[in-house]
Amino acid sequence: MGVIASTAAVGIAVKRTRAKRRMREIFRHHQDLVPPDCDLLMVARVALNRLEYREIEQKFVDACRKLFPAKS
Repeated sequence: MGVIASTAAVGIAVKRTRAKRRMREIFRHHQDLVPPDCDLLMVARVALNRLEYREIEQKFVDACRKLFPAKS
């Protein structure tokens, strides 16, 4: 799993770090939804730091279930 948070998309270093930390933590809690032979690249956007943690987590879970239906 790779995480990208650019200055142009997310903002200053503090915001980029927060966005990456949140995405890594969500992945850590739900990595069983992603097949082991799959490489995952997560790209942070400015809205990521505006959303509640639970909202981001639910969006990740929904996306995984849509992308990997056999794992759900």
